[in-house]
Amino acid sequence: MRLLLPVIALLGVASSVSAAPAKAPRAIQHELPDGMPYPSPSELSLIEQAAHGTLPNGPPPAVISNKGITNLQLIAFNELFEVAYFHELLLNITENVDGYRFTDTGDRDFVTAALRAILAQEELHAIRANNALVHFNQKPIEPCDYVFPVQDFDSAIALASTFTDLVLGTLQDAVERFAIGQDADLAREIASVIGNEGEQQGWFRVMQARIPSELPFPTTSDLNFAFTAVQGFTVPGSCSNIDEIPLRTFEDLKILTKPKAESQNLTFAFEDKDNEAEHLLWMTYINQLNLPVVEPLHVISKNGSLIEATALFPYDDHELNGFTIAAVTTSDGPFDNANSVAKWTLAGPGLIIVD
Repeated sequence: MRLLLPVIALLGVASSVSAAPAKAPRAIQHELPDGMPYPSPSELSLIEQAAHGTLPNGPPPAVISNKGITNLQLIAFNELFEVAYFHELLLNITENVDGYRFTDTGDRDFVTAALRAILAQEELHAIRANNALVHFNQKPIEPCDYVFPVQDFDSAIALASTFTDLVLGTLQDAVERFAIGQDADLAREIASVIGNEGEQQGWFRVMQARIPSELPFPTTSDLNFAFTAVQGFTVPGSCSNIDEIPLRTFEDLKILTKPKAESQNLTFAFEDKDNEAEHLLWMTYINQLNLPVVEPLHVISKNGSLIEATALFPYDDHELNGFTIAAVTTSDGPFDNANSVAKWTLAGPGLIIVD
């Protein structure tokens, strides 16, 4: 009967975590666990034990495309953020921080065991990406200081689910870029990582009493959206070599209306430093592997460079289930894919999950 605990108890795990008043997020210094990002051989051995597996023991290929280098840089940048995130989440649970205290010991033990494995697996992902960069005579990506806008276990799992959705979409883009650059061996490796991230996401969803498999074709993305999103969790000026990653950073896009599984008008806020709102703007939605959906964006207020605007979220007409990426674009398309949306993006990504 003990083996049934994860299935039964975790469906209601939120009720076994004590509530706590909201607190302002604090900056997390970049001293990462387990000697990261450069663990010693003995530390690496312990990471692999915790991860239930090892780094691939075959060497990276002899050559790589420029797109492949950018992929590895973005992957390392994101994985270091995830290492810091899951390390902090584990600390909050093991140190019984308010909002992370479990009333059921069985739930607590299972959750901490799962998160230790996830943390170690993300550590291996980061190590592998940085090792490959060094192999190709590139500088490894250094960690930043981070701020995580969560106050308790439930909000931490919800945020993990959201950024994992974005990671799953971004790695689709990475595989395609590897394929275009003829980096076949690396494409296979990232496809393996997608499987691992999908396993994690299924668990995060079950923890929120959602079905584990979100979509038949998980929503795709673009590297530039992930690059922007991760910077939203970093302390400005703390990323020592972020400038070496040749990707764009968009203006931040806030979703002020809680999206529902129905067609509705949503209100957004974003910076418009170049007065793009003097011209027509659009809200473009990326969902699954379908063609992006474009809706007119209507400005309702402007305070300096800060814009508030509204646009239809056409859930009913386009089956916008699961994870959707929203972006303010300076063109109404038509867009072929997420990459073409990114080329015309002013602000984004806005991350929406409805199901």
